[in-house]
Amino acid sequence: MVKLNTEDDFNNLFICENLKRLRISHNLSTTQVASVIKKSRQGYLNYENGSREIGIHDLIKLSQFYGVSIDHITGNPFSNRINNTLAFRTYDMIDNELKQVLPHNINAENDDVILVRYNEQKIDFFWRTQTYHKNQVMLFSYYNRHYVSKIFYNIDGGGCFFIFDEMFNFTKAQSENLIIHGIHAGTISKNFQIPNFL
Repeated sequence: MVKLNTEDDFNNLFICENLKRLRISHNLSTTQVASVIKKSRQGYLNYENGSREIGIHDLIKLSQFYGVSIDHITGNPFSNRINNTLAFRTYDMIDNELKQVLPHNINAENDDVILVRYNEQKIDFFWRTQTYHKNQVMLFSYYNRHYVSKIFYNIDGGGCFFIFDEMFNFTKAQSENLIIHGIHAGTISKNFQIPNFL
């Protein structure tokens, strides 16, 4: 797992995510977008995968091309929260007995939780990440459709994933249209309804 420590790391992560989302939402290849900023395909891919920091000149060109503000490309695409801390009344099992302890706080300042609600009884939680995690269930989009599955990559860069036991294959070129949104963190199964609770 990649650990991000600085504000610059997060800014770069947001830019990568936004560039990829904009390109795919406009049904463009990396080669087509690269030609807009007069870069090679690999030069543009370096921006999208975060291995090179994008310059202001290319940011301006791309914001004009997509018709969005520079803030739209550089800003956090996921967080619109004001308060980034959740507090829960907490009980711990201590010496085989449940005892109330101090509330448990979850700080989500630099990451987000994504909910996938299958029905009123089952909800999956995903930690937002763009990073592929081998042998883990991921939330991802492929050609603008969203899926939950493990993703298996081949040596050649292509791969596959399974949806309801049906296998979907993709080539290395098609893998550019696969955007990872999160890694599975847990599941809640509800046996009864509580108003306004998830």
